[in-house]
This record gives sequence, C-alpha cells and structure tokens, in this order.
Amino acid sequence: MSFPATRRAPLPPSAAREKLTREAVVIITVLVISTFTVILNEMLMVIALPRVMADLDLSAATAQWLTTAYMLTMAVVIPATGFLTERYRMRTVFTLAMSLFTAGTLVAAIAPGFDVLLVGRIIQAVGTAIVLPLSYTAVSTLVPETRRGSVMALITVAASAAPSIGPVVTGAILSRLDWHWLFITLLPIAVSSLVIGNIMIRVPGTPRKVGLDALSVVLSAVGFASVVYGLASFGEGAAQGIISPWPSLGLGVAVVAVFLARQIQLQKSDRAQLDMRPFRIRTFSVCAAAMLCFITAGYGTLALMPVILQASYGLTPLQTGLFIMPGGITIAITSAFVGRMYPRVGPRLFVVTGAIIIAVGQFYLSTLDPGTPIWLLLGTYLFIVLGQALMWTPLFTASLGVLSPHLLPHGSAILNTLQQLVGAAGIAIAFSVMGTVSEGYIKAGEHVASAMAYGSQWTYLVFSGFGLAALVAALFLPRQVASASSTVATH
Repeated sequence: MSFPATRRAPLPPSAAREKLTREAVVIITVLVISTFTVILNEMLMVIALPRVMADLDLSAATAQWLTTAYMLTMAVVIPATGFLTERYRMRTVFTLAMSLFTAGTLVAAIAPGFDVLLVGRIIQAVGTAIVLPLSYTAVSTLVPETRRGSVMALITVAASAAPSIGPVVTGAILSRLDWHWLFITLLPIAVSSLVIGNIMIRVPGTPRKVGLDALSVVLSAVGFASVVYGLASFGEGAAQGIISPWPSLGLGVAVVAVFLARQIQLQKSDRAQLDMRPFRIRTFSVCAAAMLCFITAGYGTLALMPVILQASYGLTPLQTGLFIMPGGITIAITSAFVGRMYPRVGPRLFVVTGAIIIAVGQFYLSTLDPGTPIWLLLGTYLFIVLGQALMWTPLFTASLGVLSPHLLPHGSAILNTLQQLVGAAGIAIAFSVMGTVSEGYIKAGEHVASAMAYGSQWTYLVFSGFGLAALVAALFLPRQVASASSTVATH
C-alpha cells in the first residue's frame, strides 16, 4: 500500500526562538515524574496479586477488586477534572491530586489486611485520575505550538514506559521483600513530587467560578462505574462475578447516555461537568476514534501477554518483566523521534504507519504457537509497541492542539476517561476470547498451558481488526493540524 507524499510544512521564523521558560521546564518535569509514578503504581498490583492473595488468604474473586476498584474510581473521577482545572489554579489541583495519591500510598504501605489496602488503592486512584488529565492540559497551556509535540512525547514516555518497567520493579522487590515494600518504595517519590510541585508550580490564570452539577456527578459515578464493572466482570469470567456482567453493562450504557444528554443540555449555559463540544471539531473526533481502537488492543495485549508468558512459556515474574521492559525503551526512542518530527510531518503519516504496524503485528502474533522461540515472540511484541508509540503522541497532540483554552480541560478529561473505559474493554475482550477458545481446546484434551496459548491466538486476531479500524480512522486526519486560534473543521 502506497502513501501520498507528505510535504514538510515550513516552521515559523520565530520557532527557533520559542524556548520554554524555566518555570515551564520545572512544571513539566514535575508532572512527568508524577505521571510516571502514578502509572507505575497502577501496574505494580497486577503482578503482585498472587503474593497478596497468599499473604492475606484471599480468593481471586476478592483480590481482583484491588485492580478493578482502581479502574472504577478512575472512570468516575476523571470526568470531574474539567471542573477542577477550570475552577482552581493548577498548583491547587496538583497539590490536591498528589496529596491524595501520597495519602493512599501511605495507607496501602501500612495496611494490615485487605479492607485497608483496598481503601488505600481507592484513594490513590482519585489522585491518579486528577494527575493524568492535568499533565496533558499543562503541556497544551504552557508549551509553544512548535514545541508541543516534543514535550508531549515526554508525557507519553512516562505514561507508556511505566507499565513496561512495573513488572521488573515488582519482580525485583518481591524476590526479596513482601508486597508492602511496593508502596514504601513509591512513597518518597510521591512526597518529593508533592513538595516540589507545591513550591514551583506558578501558572498565571484566572479561575472561573463554575458550578458542579450534582446530578451529573451521580450519573457519571453510576454510569461509568457500571460500565467498567461489567467489562471487568467479562474479563474475570461470569463464574467469578457477584453480579452478571450484562445487567451492569446495560445499566451503565443507559445511565451514561442520560449523562451525555445532560452534558449537552448544560453546556448551552456553560455549566457542563464534561463539555461535549470538543467532538464538534473533526480532528478531535477522529483522534478519539483512532485512540479508542488502538488503546483497546494495547491494554488487552499488555494485560494478556504476562499471563501467557508465565502460564504457557514457563517464565518467572522477573523474567516476564525483563521480557516486557524493552518495550519501554522502544517507546522512549520512538516518542523522542516523533516529538521532534511532529511539527514538520504532522499527525497523519505517523498514525497511519502506526495503525498498519499494529494490525500486521497482531495478525502475525495470532499465528505463533506455544513452540515459538521466545526471541521471535519478543520481536513481534516490540514491533507492535513501535506502532503504538508512533500513534500515541500525535493523537494526543493533534486532538488537544485544536481546542480553545476553555475546552482544553474538558478535552483532556474526555480522552483520559476514554482511555480508562476502552482499556477495561480491551482487557475484558482479551481474557474473554482467550478463556472461551481455550476452554474448547481443554475439552478436546489439550493441556491447559497449550490451550491458553492457542486461545490467545484468537485474541490477537481480534486485536488485528482493531488495528485496521484505527487505520480507517487515521485516513481522515489532516496532514497538518490547525491550532485553536485558526479555523478548524467542525461537524
């Protein structure tokens, strides 16, 4: 398949002189470290669950709430971040977020049992849900347009490298210490980010006295929580769920529809909790559609791969972490290159190329059986990660770059809410397809380890379809994206 030639757009004469201020550099650095810390925390518990289950004598159905409740809280809180960033100054919002995350980390570090640990995880999730949109909003606010792609790449590296490093960190800590030390290790980093950010973040701006619609809060809490719970229940398997996933998912979809309708009504008077007007801008809508597809496949692959490596290939948790870690290096190098070239190339070439790589890589992964050499499996995994890295920074930069300052916090909250919801969907799809197919192989007499590997083949085939869907969406992106101060296409 050939691509149309992409003409390099000339940079403005002043581009070379558009340097970041010292204050902006400090703020971005603090936010990058904070983003890395909160996402690293999100990944640690996934690998540590077996140890926590053994130490606290928990069943799998009970222990999974340490991750599911985290996702539920994130999905509920993120829609309110648009209100927070408009109503209060950036330093106030950052201090609130990192204070909550630090407090939750402390609670988890000293937790004597499951109940207290779960409370700590939920408090952490509230802080995480505020930090992530704030990071993307800050880049779009503080960084000149010609530098925005390269700086956004730093956030991408932090957001994408943490899940790659997390398994290694977890495996190393658990090989010597108990699970409490996962949180004890994070605590000084969280405290340092909180103190430095509170001292150094000084962003000029005039907070707007916007209200918070109580009904919207309730609708988003019930709707998004029900959707994520339903999706997570599919991933865990119906036999483990307290409630069938279908009623929860149906209720969630209905309530989310009511929530969206209310936001459209409230935005007419500028009182929406999550303003839907960014979707009137074609570039934002196309980017959101492409992100929906590639994040679904990305989260599903990231969650399924460690399980298959340990169950079907016999790797230890530490070896699994070492397998995944090169993905972080791939993301860092690729994101730095993409960030530097973005002002000249624009989003479409990168996103189209990334979508093709994901589709091809997932399809090839679906052809690999349990006897495949581990180096070939690693090479295919890194090829897919390369495609994800090509897409992530251009999509976030292009989607937020076309929004006005008023809509920017809402656009950031929309994208981060979408990330949590479709991430949960990806995990649910991965384990549901793998579980259903592998069950058939087991009934036919196949060993469990081999059956799981064959079941994962069908999961990767489904994810290849998501890569193709992302490609279709990417074709509607412009070669170059206009800024918010320019005329943009709306629909």
